[in-house]
Amino acid sequence: MATRAGDDRVLVLAAGRGTRMGTPKALMLVGGEAWWMRQAQRIGEAGLGQTWVVSEAVRAGMVEQGAGVAFITADAGMPMFESLVAGLVSLIDDPPRGVFVLPVDVPAPGRGVFDCLSRSAGVSVPVYRGTSGHPVYLPWGWVRGRVLTPGQGGEASPLDGGRRRLDRLLDGEAVRVAVDDPAVVVNLNTPDDLERWIGCR
Repeated sequence: MATRAGDDRVLVLAAGRGTRMGTPKALMLVGGEAWWMRQAQRIGEAGLGQTWVVSEAVRAGMVEQGAGVAFITADAGMPMFESLVAGLVSLIDDPPRGVFVLPVDVPAPGRGVFDCLSRSAGVSVPVYRGTSGHPVYLPWGWVRGRVLTPGQGGEASPLDGGRRRLDRLLDGEAVRVAVDDPAVVVNLNTPDDLERWIGCR
C-alpha cells in the first residue's frame, strides 16, 4: 500500500506525572518492559520518525534505559496543550508534512491507521465503532496557521485560555476517519486500565 508516512512525524506527549497510574506512563512496566519501548518500537514499525515530549524525570528514565529517540523537555505541571506546542515548536527547523499527535497512554496503532489518517484531505481523527480517538493527524500548514504564533514560527493569532485545547481547536474542522484498530480508543490512565488492556490482548 502506498503511504505518505515517510514525511510525517509522530509527536508523543509524555510529560505528565502519571498521578493516577502511580508513575509516569512512559516508564510504566508492561510485561517487564518499559511502556515507552513498546510505543517506540510500534511507531518505528510504521516507518515514522518520532519526537517525545517528556518531563526531566521521564527523560532521565528513558535515557537510562537506552532510548534512541528525539526528545524535547517540558514541564510536568503544564497542561497537555503546552506540551503539544513545545513539541511542535521543536519541529520548526525541519518541518514534516504533518504530525500525528499521540498521547503516551494511547497504544500506538498499526501502520494502516497512520496511512489512512495521512491520506485524508486535512486534519483527521481516527474513529473506531463510532468513538473518536488518537493519534490525531495535523498537516503542517494547519499547525502553522492555527496553533503556532509568529513568535513560534507560525501565523496563528494567540489563543485564549479556553481555546488552548486541541479538541476545541479541532471542533468542526477534523475529518473523522473510520479505522479497524481498537487501540485508537484505548486510554491507559490507571493500573486497572492497564490490567484490562493486557487481559484483552
